[in-house]
Amino acid sequence: MAEGDGESSKTKEIQDQKPRSLNNDISTYVRFKNRCDRIATLFWFDFKGELVRYSILKKGEFIDMNTYVTHPWCARETVTNDRLVVDKRPVYYPTEGQFDTYRLVYIDIPVYSLRERCKQIIWKAFPDIDPKTLDIPRVLSRELDAKKTVSYTDYKGLHQT
Repeated sequence: MAEGDGESSKTKEIQDQKPRSLNNDISTYVRFKNRCDRIATLFWFDFKGELVRYSILKKGEFIDMNTYVTHPWCARETVTNDRLVVDKRPVYYPTEGQFDTYRLVYIDIPVYSLRERCKQIIWKAFPDIDPKTLDIPRVLSRELDAKKTVSYTDYKGLHQT
């Protein structure tokens, strides 16, 4: 095995784990600002990897957080539960900053796949219709039906729900 192979496999193993807070060793200050047209719900991953809702932000609103470097954060669209990005990532890990200086971090809409965007449009256009009755591919029908019971905690491996 090459020298770097152990390190890269360890990095992949950490990325595949469910995000969770690790410790309270290094404090930092973050200003989360919603700059997208959707209402964003900001979540913190606790020490068990469970999501804790911290704030609901309309476009242009922000919240200042005293947090820690090993405390991950994420955001979802409040009404549809669609994934948003924080600092261009599905899960944001704060970086160490200067004392009492808030680092500005934006909440934005990600670039969705065509498949995901189709599901969003269908979900919005037909919220009360059983997806199985629509003339759409079965895979979309199943995924739309499953979205009714989506869990906020499905961030293992940072996969979109």
